[in-house]
Amino acid sequence: MSVKENPNNKKRKWYNSYKFPLIPVLTIRKGCENSTGGFTFEWLFFKIWTLDQFSFELGITCSGHWGLGVIAILPYLRVVACIPCPEKMHTKISDLLGRKPNCA
Repeated sequence: MSVKENPNNKKRKWYNSYKFPLIPVLTIRKGCENSTGGFTFEWLFFKIWTLDQFSFELGITCSGHWGLGVIAILPYLRVVACIPCPEKMHTKISDLLGRKPNCA
């Protein structure tokens, strides 16, 4: 059984990569009978996209996935302003902030 690539995740050039796009990228998704429409906007360390549920959140993050920054969820909208971390910094963050096993 083979796994096919998702056609929505097309390979991007170096100047508009998924991690830190230098050129603003706006993606508009049309809705259908099974899903709602929405949009995604990405530029430098800002990402904004629509959500399907109503919620609120405000958080400061320091992780290997997002990097260092602020994440906010407003009604039907997520806003992320995070600077991505290099792999070495991700390892240091995990070592410093991760839980240590308490083995005897």
